[in-house]
Amino acid sequence: MNSDPNHTLESFVERFFVCRGAVVEKRGSGLDLLVPGDLARRFGIPEYCHLAVEGESPDSYSVNYGSPLLETIIQAAGEQIPLTIVRLAFHYLKSQGFDRLIQERFTFHGAIVGVNNTAEVLTEYLLLNCRFLAQSDEQKEGLIPRAFNIETGAPVGNLEEMLETTEKEFEPDGPCSPFEAGKIDAIIDWVSRQAPKWVEAEIQPFRDSMNRRFRRDVANLEAYYADLKQEMRDNLKRSGMSKQLIQERREKIALIPEEMAKKKDDLFKKYSIKVKIELSGAMLIRTPAVKLFCQATIGRSKKPFTLFYNPIDKSLDPLVCNGCGQAATDIHFCDRLHLLCPECAQICPACNTRS
Repeated sequence: MNSDPNHTLESFVERFFVCRGAVVEKRGSGLDLLVPGDLARRFGIPEYCHLAVEGESPDSYSVNYGSPLLETIIQAAGEQIPLTIVRLAFHYLKSQGFDRLIQERFTFHGAIVGVNNTAEVLTEYLLLNCRFLAQSDEQKEGLIPRAFNIETGAPVGNLEEMLETTEKEFEPDGPCSPFEAGKIDAIIDWVSRQAPKWVEAEIQPFRDSMNRRFRRDVANLEAYYADLKQEMRDNLKRSGMSKQLIQERREKIALIPEEMAKKKDDLFKKYSIKVKIELSGAMLIRTPAVKLFCQATIGRSKKPFTLFYNPIDKSLDPLVCNGCGQAATDIHFCDRLHLLCPECAQICPACNTRS
């Protein structure tokens, strides 16, 4: 058994209840709990009780390996998204040459950009692993890793691969979330805006395949009904048919377009794609970085903004468009000096002015 006090059963149970708003105090070989009412009802314990951890007591609730109470706690703990915290170490941080990096990385239209100051800072990136499932006549599933700077929202590509060769130390997780409520809301908003594009890029070959099969089946369907219609028309030319039979055949011919439209609709539903995406894991990456305090001069106006030099990939993080929130390196400015990507440059979504 692991003798590390941070990994004992008692430590796990204590952190679990503290994270859910309980007051926990160690007493003897167990824990005294003051638990919120809804949590107490879920676990079938009083709001104030004593847990005997890895032991038995007639006046306590026992938490042992394999006990029903521990199984319920583990099930509840598994409902949360697992978060790993890692701190990176770099023996050297770039201290000059940032103007050249900006020129190589960015294009600023109608503006002159310079670096006023720099500072070594500790910044955070969040690496998300999202699981997606695309369902149609067949299905496709997979994982999408995406990382972004928590302060700016700027995405960083292939960060998970670069971490393999970076000096790092994993931190023990604290009793509760390392994110403030406002930061969590910002992360949720960012992911909600970005996730559809992540999935679209991943399933495009799958979508192309379903579209090809849909067009093939529609072409076969149209050919079938065209042949059927022609065959029924040819039958009308046969001699000896009664007027009633001719009328019935003509009515059936008239119904062919409606029947074919229903079959096409069935094919459309068959090959339509439903996509589900959910977060399966996250890694909080704390790393030294260089923060650049920059200024863009547009005519007589000046626009201050910041950039981050990321030592993980040894480049500058992209800026984030003030209009759509997407990453941008080709930068335009509207009349009110919002930073815009080319798609938002004509009319600024943030203020409805032109660049």
